[in-house]
Parts: sequence; structure tokens; C-alpha cells
Amino acid sequence: MVKAKKLLLKYADVFSSNEADIGKTGLVQHKINTGEELPIRQRPRRLPVAREKEVETMIEGMVKDGVIEPSSSPWCSAVVQVKKKDGSMRFCVDYRRLNDVTKKDSYPLPRIDNTLDMLTGVKWFSTLELKSGYWQVEIDPKDKEKTSFST
Repeated sequence: MVKAKKLLLKYADVFSSNEADIGKTGLVQHKINTGEELPIRQRPRRLPVAREKEVETMIEGMVKDGVIEPSSSPWCSAVVQVKKKDGSMRFCVDYRRLNDVTKKDSYPLPRIDNTLDMLTGVKWFSTLELKSGYWQVEIDPKDKEKTSFST
């Protein structure tokens, strides 16, 4: 157990220090290849009046945490709220129309059976919880405008 503790201390910088510290990787940026497609523009969806303040608070928090920034863009997707298991609401953006015009990556995912075979004989397993996992890979700067949304 001492070895595990030393390992955790050695890599302490990869763990969150507080609720807003979600971290992000500098190893890769997400590209959104839409080719020559015209920008997708969706009108904002109507939010129940009771939820408007909640969405505003969520957006202010994301701006404060550096997850999003104010922008002007010809692209615009609609905000939706999805109820979580605990009854609270999750802030989501409906990117289905953007996904429809995004060129598909044909590179195959690893085969699960090969991946499981590599675990033969291992002694330790662990699980990690990635808080707000979608925000941990930055969008390529030239594609950020495609992720804009409006409320």
C-alpha cells in the first residue's frame, strides 16, 4: 500500500483539488471537420420560466471556470436540460445537427477482446471518475465557433 500512496503523491497534480477543478489534457485537441458545409443555426428552445435562472447560473459558473467564453458565431445549437438521476438538471447542448454535417472518422476503436487479453495476470485494477468528462479535451481553436449555443 505504501507504493500506491507514493504513486498517488508523485502524480498529485492530475487529481482535482476542488469541485471546479476538472482538469484538461494538453495531449490532444478535438477537431470538428465539417468540410465546406454551411453553418448550422438553431433557434433557442423555450425554457420553462422556473428553469431560466438555473440555466443562467450554470452558464455563469462555466464562464467563471473557464469552460466557455462569450462569442459571436454563425453557428448556433440549442440548449437543453436533462434531468439527472438525483433530480437535478444537467446543462446540455443539442449538437445533433452539427454531428450530421461532421465528417466521420473511419479510424477503428480498439477491439475489446484484445484490450481484455492485455489485462491477463495483472494484480491491480482501479477506476477513475472524470468530472464533466466532455470538458477535459479542448476544442481546436479553429473549430470552437461551431460549438456556440444560445439560450
